This record gives sequence, C-alpha cells and structure tokens, in this order.
Amino acid sequence: MSSRLRIAVSDPLPMFGRGIAQVMGDTDHDVEFPGDLFTWSGYAGPHLISLTLLGPSDWTLLATLRDSRPRTAVVAVIENGDVDRCVRALTSGAVGVMAREADAGTVRSVLSAAASGHSLLPADVVRALTSPPRSPQAGHVPTEIEISWIRLLAQGFTVARLAAHAGYSERMMFRVLRAIYGRWGVANRTEAIVHARGNGWI
Repeated sequence: MSSRLRIAVSDPLPMFGRGIAQVMGDTDHDVEFPGDLFTWSGYAGPHLISLTLLGPSDWTLLATLRDSRPRTAVVAVIENGDVDRCVRALTSGAVGVMAREADAGTVRSVLSAAASGHSLLPADVVRALTSPPRSPQAGHVPTEIEISWIRLLAQGFTVARLAAHAGYSERMMFRVLRAIYGRWGVANRTEAIVHARGNGWI
C-alpha cells in the first residue's frame, strides 16, 4: 500500500477544488476530484476527503462514509463556519471542520492535521462540544410542531428551508428554534436532535 496520501475534494464550485489543490500542491499528497466519493474511498489508501456539506445528500454521504469507510478521514467544509453545523458534522463522522471561506493557511493547517491523525477545531466548536448540558424548563412537554421541526432538521433541512416550510422568515425561524432549544434545555440544533432521539420523539 502506498504511503502517499490521496485527498479528494467534493464541492460544486470547481474553483474551490482548484484552490485546495494549489494550497496543498507542495505537500506529499495527491489532490483528486472524483465523481463518486464512495467508490473512490474504496480504493487503496490512505484517504482524506474534503467534503462540502450543503444539502441533505451531502449529510447522507457523510454518514455513509462513517459507517462503511471508517478508515477514510473526512474534513467537513461548512458555509460560514456555522458552529451548530460544525458540531453536527463532527458527531456525524467528520474528523475535522473548516469554513468554506477559510483562508489558505487555515485550509492547509486543518487538512494537514487530519492527514496526520489529528483534529484542528475552532474554539467556538470546542466550547459547543464540551459545554455542560442545560436543564429543560420544568414541566415542559414538547409540542407536535416542535418535534416535527426538529425531525426535519434531523433529516437535513436547513433553517432557511424549514422557515419556508413553516411560513416564517429565516430570521424568525432562528428565533423560534432558539426558544425551543431553551425550553428543551439544549444549546443548539445538534443537541436538540440528540435529545429528541434519546427520548424516542423522532
């Protein structure tokens, strides 16, 4: 087996992939752009995947790679470095996260850390992962609509898509969700999904 690391980049913008290839160009790694990441990751490794998570199919692919290709390291690329989505990516199988808008130095550092078996995480993400659990409001019983919204988030809905589904503006949807998280005693979407699953609600 070759010791040379193969890095696959999956992002709908070709320029993004070329940027990663340029940043990693002077390392001892091969940067590739396979159309089928699952098949690609089944070939001789070691492998590292930079996977941009934009829609439900991307999240499904992350879970599939976690379950079927456990030796393939995945770095999740998140738009705007959204903390909740970063935490969700890590709990869904990614070994590292970075913002899609990250500068060249950050891209190199995060991918190089993952390549060497380590994880370089933003401080806000570490805080979210390690913050102590909150207590739910006394006597609060989740409503069917609350549960249905969290179920849709668990299925991969973005807040924007959920807002359109619910008939709210995106800003109002964020406010409504924050209120739900407070009543449930959780900090974010990821904790809400885990909480709902743990109670058998979704």
